[in-house]
Amino acid sequence: MSYDDEQGTEELRKCPYCGEPLSRPYWVHVQSEHPEEYAAKETWVQLYKDYAGMGMDPSVCFIVISELFNATPEEVESFLKEKGVL
Repeated sequence: MSYDDEQGTEELRKCPYCGEPLSRPYWVHVQSEHPEEYAAKETWVQLYKDYAGMGMDPSVCFIVISELFNATPEEVESFLKEKGVL
């Protein structure tokens, strides 16, 4: 599903924990509504596995996770490599 924004059409993102539609910056919702999950980088492993299992390209997974957790895609990729997921 997508919606129109100022830059064109953007994918509608939902919170991976409660399914609520998210608006930018995505991490604000996760931080305020799911603080324990927000604080735990270990969550990135399961999110990556879930997104990749649905067929999402790894580079897109890094971007989505980074936006949810106010991190950089490189930080997400590095963490997943460190954990042996990649």
